[in-house]
Amino acid sequence: MARPGLNTSMQMRGEQQMLLLPRMLMSIEILQLPTTDLERYLLDAAESNEALVLEHPTPPDPEVGRRGTMADTEAHDEMLRNQPDRGRSLADVVEEQLATEEIEPELREWVRFLVGCLDGAGFLSVSDDRLMELARAQGLAGGECELGRAIAAMQTLEPRGLGARNAIEALLMQLDPGDPDYALLCALLEDFLEELARNKLPSVARSLGLDIGKLQELLGMLRNLDPRPVARLLEESVPTIVPDILVEWSGDGHAVCLASGVLPPVSIDGSVRALAKDRSQPRDVRAYLRGKLEGARWIVEAIEHRGQTLLAVAKAIFEHQRDFLTQGPGHLRPLFMNGMAEELGIHVSTVSRAVSGKYAQTPWGIFPLRTFFQAAAGAGADKARDEVRELVRGLIAAEDPDRPMSDDEVVAALAGRDVKVARRTVAKYRKELDIPSSYRRRRYGT
Repeated sequence: MARPGLNTSMQMRGEQQMLLLPRMLMSIEILQLPTTDLERYLLDAAESNEALVLEHPTPPDPEVGRRGTMADTEAHDEMLRNQPDRGRSLADVVEEQLATEEIEPELREWVRFLVGCLDGAGFLSVSDDRLMELARAQGLAGGECELGRAIAAMQTLEPRGLGARNAIEALLMQLDPGDPDYALLCALLEDFLEELARNKLPSVARSLGLDIGKLQELLGMLRNLDPRPVARLLEESVPTIVPDILVEWSGDGHAVCLASGVLPPVSIDGSVRALAKDRSQPRDVRAYLRGKLEGARWIVEAIEHRGQTLLAVAKAIFEHQRDFLTQGPGHLRPLFMNGMAEELGIHVSTVSRAVSGKYAQTPWGIFPLRTFFQAAAGAGADKARDEVRELVRGLIAAEDPDRPMSDDEVVAALAGRDVKVARRTVAKYRKELDIPSSYRRRRYGT
């Protein structure tokens, strides 16, 4: 016969686990959420829970010293200067130019309309017939003549290549008709791209009546052109990366802290707490408010736990990656999440969630925290992936252009430096570095 006490104890533990489960799931979710997603999560939570208070975050004070936000360090200032300007869209750029051009108002409207018809790559890939349908739907006056004039007007604006139908036309639009080699450059783009892609330079040179040296000179000119000159200006919706961690290096060592002002401070509404204790209120109202208070308390504690875990993981990361802080991105050391989890006394999944979607501002720029977990490049290798990639880049850069190194030869050269990697690993790194195969790297002599 089963002992009643044992069954009761097991039942109580089961009920406690069921009560803890929602709280654990909430804590896990809050830990894993990137900052921007967490801010939205908190806004939604505050709307549905009157016991949760979100305060307006205080922006970091640029006058705070090195031991505050570290916002006045030279590395930080340089990083800010190097950040791309995300505030100006393609429409803004076009409007600035239209304001200085002598174009009649009707034609301006057509140009604005065409800018809105560019595809995600920045090309005017819509047919003229479809453009006319869209123009009529928007009430634009005029016909195909006005459309042609508007396309021509748009193509005179910056960046060069604006209004191109495809990448080839964008490249052609960037050529200077006054260049003595203009006809040859056009021919290369219009008639010989497939052969050039296969590195059949002798065949192309014979077809154009050129020597290899002149052909390579022309190809060098084409490499300076941008096949997608408009695409970067279409990134107005790309969110700015907000670092969660600030890292500073000085002669005395490094300092790691949580970025302030990133999330709105959260707290529990004191008036709701008082109302929940007020016995003059109906019992069901007090029970309802106690539930809201408990939910708010879970969120506040989960946010605190998130910050503590993130900071502990970040400090451990940069304790291991001192070479990165002093020498730069090419000096990452092998670092494993399971080893860090054991070091911190937490589960490896906690480390993974803590770094997921989180960024650190370092003296070398802003990096995802996952960047600093680098597996070793091969059995017994003591070089991290980025360092091996740089070795591959250096070996190929120093190769004989008349006899470029095969992937097997790169493997052998790395082995001579006590770095053991497979040929497929070299091929993978080469592709990541946008380095073509040895066949396509071959340069032909004059």
